[in-house]
Amino acid sequence: VTPGDAYYWRNGERYVCKGRDYSDAMEKGAEAFFWKEKWNGWFNPTAVKDGKRIGVGVGVHGNADVGESVSEAYVRLNPDNSATIHTCVSEPGTGQRSSLCKMTAEVLQIPIEKVSIAPPDSLINPFGFGLLGSRGTYAIASAVIAAAEEARAKLLEQAAPILKAAPEDLESEDGMVYVKGRPDAGIPWRKVLGLMHTCTGFGQFNPDYSVPNFLILFAEVQVDTATGKVDLLRVVIGTDVGQIIDPPSIEGQLHGALGAAGIDTAIFEETILDQASGHILNLNMMDYKWRTFLELPQFQNVILETPIETHQYKAIGVGEISTAPGPSAILMAVSNALGKKMSEYPLTPDKILASLGKIPGDIKK
Repeated sequence: VTPGDAYYWRNGERYVCKGRDYSDAMEKGAEAFFWKEKWNGWFNPTAVKDGKRIGVGVGVHGNADVGESVSEAYVRLNPDNSATIHTCVSEPGTGQRSSLCKMTAEVLQIPIEKVSIAPPDSLINPFGFGLLGSRGTYAIASAVIAAAEEARAKLLEQAAPILKAAPEDLESEDGMVYVKGRPDAGIPWRKVLGLMHTCTGFGQFNPDYSVPNFLILFAEVQVDTATGKVDLLRVVIGTDVGQIIDPPSIEGQLHGALGAAGIDTAIFEETILDQASGHILNLNMMDYKWRTFLELPQFQNVILETPIETHQYKAIGVGEISTAPGPSAILMAVSNALGKKMSEYPLTPDKILASLGKIPGDIKK
């Protein structure tokens, strides 16, 4: 969809897209992958040599889950010029909690070291739908930013009579409140709050499905027709995140397209079920097949930064959708390499060899 397009979301309500046109992200990704040079049409390999066939594929995914459900947050200002965030957001490894600290520090104009975030305990935090659907950077962050802004506004209101100025004429930076243009005559937060008082702001995000995210993933594979082994050669991702909040985190999230319901789900990750007992036979890190560091492909992220109408930092999440296009891109790439449609994954050697008629097997078309 492009800005101005209308659509009905799964909640039955009509929304008009106020996001952006991701066409340039698709084009930049295709250019980085050399798609036009590698694409030979459906079911045609890019190259064939010594029984090894190379194919390319592409997958896309985007949705408006980034604006799903409700999130609430408190931001508390403390007399020692620090701030504490209270919101229900876990840390599964994406760096979302530190990103929230960074945005809060930006609103309050204090060092990020002065911002902490409470444990994700629903008994001590306001309601939050959870860190899922790539909603952390938009939905959860919107609530936290609003809470920080309200806390800052309350601080300036309390400081106004002390500095004999209107709240709108005040600034706060590095734990000091001062009249605009006179930072040398500021007073610390503790003088505004008192030694045993705090100042708390509340923020809430309500569902908004009008700002979808988007990601395109290109994959190049090599299929050994003698052994049935599929090797992942190269991956290129194209997306636009509005504004990068934390560069290492976004790179890591996009590289996460490899495993855990991503690319490797289509190549070799597999849950093996004992049909007789119903027990999973490879329910541990020893027996479940994972890619090692020695098997990593060439990986390139093409990340654009075009302001997206989310909150004041114009950012949007892409963590979840980095994994979604992978399996379809791999199925397409292997199908093109072999010259026949492959629709069942993981594409283990037995399935490849069966599709080539080299061993018995029932392969779904």
